[in-house]
Amino acid sequence: MIVHIAIFKWKKDTNRKKISKLMRNVRKLRGKCKGVIDIRTRKNFSKYSKGFTHTIIVICKNRASLKAYRRHPEHVKIAKEIATMEKDSIGIDFEISLW
Repeated sequence: MIVHIAIFKWKKDTNRKKISKLMRNVRKLRGKCKGVIDIRTRKNFSKYSKGFTHTIIVICKNRASLKAYRRHPEHVKIAKEIATMEKDSIGIDFEISLW
């Protein structure tokens, strides 16, 4: 399985309601993208966050599923909107196996 993590730091004037709506829309991709097992979004509360406030975690069956998720038209639309709102972001992808 593949784990994709994206964390975001928003521009100063970013509307919080808009962030919440975007995170809900990301979660809705779970049933629309073949091979996506789960999608979670959460607000970060760590004191070590360095200004990164929101996280998206996507669990996929394999790398092809992650690639398909990234290319899904609704994901592309959301990603473009996020790009206009983010000050910075970090993406992390890694493979895991079940015990």
